[in-house]
Amino acid sequence: MGLQELFESFDKKKRKSHFKNLLALAMADGKLDNIEFDFIMGLARKCYMSQDEVQRVIDYPEQISFYAPKTNAERFDQIYDLVTVMLIDGRIDKREMSLCKVFAIKLGFRTAIVDKLIQDIIDKAILGVAKDVALNQVLKE
Repeated sequence: MGLQELFESFDKKKRKSHFKNLLALAMADGKLDNIEFDFIMGLARKCYMSQDEVQRVIDYPEQISFYAPKTNAERFDQIYDLVTVMLIDGRIDKREMSLCKVFAIKLGFRTAIVDKLIQDIIDKAILGVAKDVALNQVLKE
């Protein structure tokens, strides 16, 4: 853990952790496509992260600790982003899928539901269901 990280808020640490996971997933197939990077940068802007902050996550991933979300909504939001990154290039690599499942478990989802959860998110994302609507639908199931 770097000295700077000691003084950061939990929210900022959680965002960096999430973006480290997003970048790791995007690179799981051996390359970071422009479309994946652009999508991740769009998410970063929505989360008020600068390009410099994202670049530091890219350059020094070992300095970013994992921070699990505290609520179901935050957990779902993160897994939804991860699945979307996996889908953004139009193909699902088996290494991406495996890593996505690992992240789902780390985020606190039970192993028994991870496959169905990820498939449900894939189905909803392909259909263009908005994230908040998908959240409500999946949490009811």
